Amino acid sequence: LETFIESNKMLDSVQKGLADYLETKRLAFSRFFFLSNDELLQILSQTKNPLAVQPHLRKCFEAIDALEFQDDLKITAMRSVE
Repeated sequence: LETFIESNKMLDSVQKGLADYLETKRLAFSRFFFLSNDELLQILSQTKNPLAVQPHLRKCFEAIDALEFQDDLKITAMRSVE
């Protein structure tokens, strides 16, 4: 029981640390407030892969549906739904 209580306290501490970290990212880029914690973590965990942002674009930017990339992953265009 004591091990469980300690583990629970540690989990609470980790969750608070994660929430604080995500808050700093949201304060740095306010469009991140439109994303859930899971979505933001998915983006932040794949910073080397710009294609990972695609599923979340519409939540961050209302008029952008998708990005077009060159083979070297440079963005060449932004497409809207219209």
